[in-house]
Amino acid sequence: MKNLTRNILAGLFSLGLLTGCELDLQPISEIGEGTFYRTDADFNTAIIAAYSGMQAPILNEWALTELRSDNTRMHNSQTASNIYIPLRELDLMTFTSEQANIYNYWADTYHNISRVNTVLDKLDGIQSQTLRDQLQGEASFIRAYHYFNLVRLYKEVFLVDRRINAKEAVNFTPSTTEQIYQFIISDLTVASAKLPKSYPTASLGRATSWAAKALLAKVYRTQRKYAEAETLLAEIVSGSGAVLLTGSTGFQQVFSISNEMNKEILFAVRFKAGGLGLGSPLANYFAPQNSGAFVINGDGNHFNKPTDELVSLFDEKDLRKTTSFRTGYIGSGGKFVPDNYIYKYYSNPAISQDSENDFPVIRYSDVLLLYAEALMENGKTSMALTYLNQVRQRAGLAAYTMADVDTKEKFIEKLLLERRLELAFENQRWFDLVHFGLVKKTLDQQFKSEIFYNEYTFGVAPVSEDKILIPIPQREVDIFNQ
Repeated sequence: MKNLTRNILAGLFSLGLLTGCELDLQPISEIGEGTFYRTDADFNTAIIAAYSGMQAPILNEWALTELRSDNTRMHNSQTASNIYIPLRELDLMTFTSEQANIYNYWADTYHNISRVNTVLDKLDGIQSQTLRDQLQGEASFIRAYHYFNLVRLYKEVFLVDRRINAKEAVNFTPSTTEQIYQFIISDLTVASAKLPKSYPTASLGRATSWAAKALLAKVYRTQRKYAEAETLLAEIVSGSGAVLLTGSTGFQQVFSISNEMNKEILFAVRFKAGGLGLGSPLANYFAPQNSGAFVINGDGNHFNKPTDELVSLFDEKDLRKTTSFRTGYIGSGGKFVPDNYIYKYYSNPAISQDSENDFPVIRYSDVLLLYAEALMENGKTSMALTYLNQVRQRAGLAAYTMADVDTKEKFIEKLLLERRLELAFENQRWFDLVHFGLVKKTLDQQFKSEIFYNEYTFGVAPVSEDKILIPIPQREVDIFNQ
């Protein structure tokens, strides 16, 4: 039973946000505050709606991260479909501020920040200190998560920390990166202190203090504050109770729809199938185009195809391989059709674009690899290798030795490889390339070596440095220039 998503459904119905199978994402502030935020149940409904609001951005995030990295590419270089042209712009790094996914991600993210700010602004109406602390922690976690993604992706972002009216909005100016990071750290510090370490079964899926600490550690890692990151990650490793799922099917079980919110998942954006407006479309988005019903009900779009280079990096013995992607499918006449596609979020829905699969945001394997990086950067390479090898050996591969990582450059090379294989299609690769200053070098090489890019008759230009960060959507710019 997916308790959080069941609560989301109940909450959305009570808010009037869900009618039949259509999800209306209007802010709670627009549906009559005078009759809402009066009871504890009202506040719980509001925070559940904020969890639901995390779905929309995640459904665009792959296009701004994985597709722009060397992990995935477009399926078809020749298509003239209006659905695929914007994605081609991201894949080839030729996008402008008018690109559709750039706007949609921005709008959906700020929409949910608005929801969260409303909850935080109303907290004084809660009588129970325990409930007030928990809701403050949950709202602060969600807001920090959104701002962390915004500041890493966009050239500039606006720091909106309270409910604002239209007049105030047009007078806002972008904040500095440092101001945004200070705000994120403040929110996650609050969340770490106020959130519980765990929840009863009925509330699985809500943010815990461990999730907040893991996200804060990732923020510190992004800022290269490795001492702070190491301290937090050590706490999680020793005290959270999170584990790697092991055995021949361990990795597969991490993503199984019958084993969601398992002990390897610290936080995930949750989805619920069943025609409720809460299912995930990613299985259809990523399934092979024109495969009919041979792969998935309703056919696939193949928006996000694993690159040949990534596929070649997986050892045949790697237990992560068949869960992460498939190299083809059985089609008409029982013939095998070779066509790489992402399998990590696959389940066959009764209704097209309505799969059950959650999307992991923070996994314990990510924590271990971040810990290995922090230890290495803090001069503890031998200890760091232990945690790097935990992830590698869970995948059924031989452990690295100290001779394999006897320089910092070698350690980073092995670390990046394990992060790439372990976290493939989880929207982490792009941020790793940015973190290590490898975007231009990596993508220029990909455009030269991946045969697919030679299909473009106009040629593929080297990556321009000004495309690494995404611009503010043109629609927003136009509003401020009126």
